[in-house]
Amino acid sequence: MKNTLLTLLILLIVGLIVWDAFIRKHPLSEPVISYQYITDTVWDSIPYAVPEPYPVPTPPRTVTLYEVDSVVVNSLKILISKRDLLIASLKDTISIHKDYLKQYPSNPKLLAIDLKQDSMSVGLLNITGIPQEDKWPIDLARFNYRWTNDADLSRSPTLTPPTEEQQPFANYFVGGGVDLLYLSPYISGRIEKEWARIRLYGNIDAGLLKKESSGIKLGVDYKLNGKIRVRNE
Repeated sequence: MKNTLLTLLILLIVGLIVWDAFIRKHPLSEPVISYQYITDTVWDSIPYAVPEPYPVPTPPRTVTLYEVDSVVVNSLKILISKRDLLIASLKDTISIHKDYLKQYPSNPKLLAIDLKQDSMSVGLLNITGIPQEDKWPIDLARFNYRWTNDADLSRSPTLTPPTEEQQPFANYFVGGGVDLLYLSPYISGRIEKEWARIRLYGNIDAGLLKKESSGIKLGVDYKLNGKIRVRNE
């Protein structure tokens, strides 16, 4: 009877692992973010002030210069009026105000920004007409970043930099309690080690009054992912 129950228990554990890993459809781990706001446009009565760069200059790791697309450039015509600069193509005409050239004339035009957890790239069109892409490694947990044309990218430490904690090889526990079945106090020691969703553990209980309450256990657990509930705010 004992061997039968042990066999059934092992088959049940193996079945749960196979079902959770290969059969069950796991929900998405990342919740769906829905922004519930409307963009507000504010007209300010003061000129835009370019922010001061942070104290630590941060040069890009790589700078890529691209060839100018002469086919597109040659298909455009530039017309100058009293107020605007007109760029005419076969499909439409772009009107550029004269102040666009007067304000910050040395600044390049921003084409694209690609921000990831550990890197950032900025696509620029320089006043020389050559497209350029700059790439930086970044650490948002440690530094604040600011980009300006004169100083490029700069950074400053965050107010509360994270502390690095050394992860132990395993987790160790010592303690004690009372075995209610044998009415005997005991002391215990436990060790746990995790890899992904697998947990190995060993447990030793030493009964102080009755040896029957003592035991040594070695086991393995497999973590089953529960259903993720997403709350829409």
